[in-house]
Amino acid sequence: MKYYDLLGVNKNASTDEIKKSYRKLAMQYHPDRNQGNKAAEEKFKEISEAYAVLSDNEKRRQYDMLGDSRFSQQQGANFHEDVFNNIDFDSIFREMGFSSFSGFGRQGGRGRKAGPFRQQEPEDYSKYDIEQNIDIGFMEAYNGSERQINFSLSNGEKIDTRIKIPAGIEGGKKLRIKGHGQTAPNGRKGDLYLKVRVMAHPTFIRKESDVEVEMKVPYSLMVLGGSLEVPTPQGNKNIKIRAGMQNGIKMRLKDLGFPELNNTSQRGDLYVVLTVKVPTSEELTPEAQEIIQNLQATGF
Repeated sequence: MKYYDLLGVNKNASTDEIKKSYRKLAMQYHPDRNQGNKAAEEKFKEISEAYAVLSDNEKRRQYDMLGDSRFSQQQGANFHEDVFNNIDFDSIFREMGFSSFSGFGRQGGRGRKAGPFRQQEPEDYSKYDIEQNIDIGFMEAYNGSERQINFSLSNGEKIDTRIKIPAGIEGGKKLRIKGHGQTAPNGRKGDLYLKVRVMAHPTFIRKESDVEVEMKVPYSLMVLGGSLEVPTPQGNKNIKIRAGMQNGIKMRLKDLGFPELNNTSQRGDLYVVLTVKVPTSEELTPEAQEIIQNLQATGF
């Protein structure tokens, strides 16, 4: 018969066996563990209806005598409301660590069509979310990476998972790792939020999606022009210095900046800031000092 089949028990099952089987199935199909899963919700309704009938001695006697279709017909138009009367689901759910449902328990249910499991707002699991800081390198943020993280919560739970760091991530952003937060009483988990801190780079400075690098160059190169090798996040590149460039000028190298976080085909640019390198007195050779003195004499 349908109700016995739904609960996976035989017709001679005791009340305790029926309850034990229902608890096991409810643990699997309860809406708290299957948010948005329509098939699980329907299955939960079916096993709950079966339990409501078979756990009540009088309803079970009638059901055994009449069978599926005749039992339903005899109950009349209000069958799907009356079947849940006098069944204390709330206490069962609480024992299992689940939320209870309005209209489903001592006051009677609304039945399958009325959706008794939609009468109460689902539990807010955000209270089981946790937040941690994560430090990543400048080049990790530039290229993206994967890493294993593990730490312990204050309640003794251990978090151990592999995460993906997307290319272009900025400091202050949060990475959401779904289902890796603290465990709720019913076994569901909150989410883990990792607040990103990007470490400084010794050479490059990030400005939104652009990158800047300062290059100190000899005065002669700025005056006469020439070629200069500069570091970039994608390796060294040669750039051409035009004669007569001024101190502090920025040269743009297109598409060598950070990728956009949600559109990696778009990138920022790299700006090379050229500043004249003034040698110290210790760096000047007698020959170089003589040349500079001659330049000074001509007004340079």
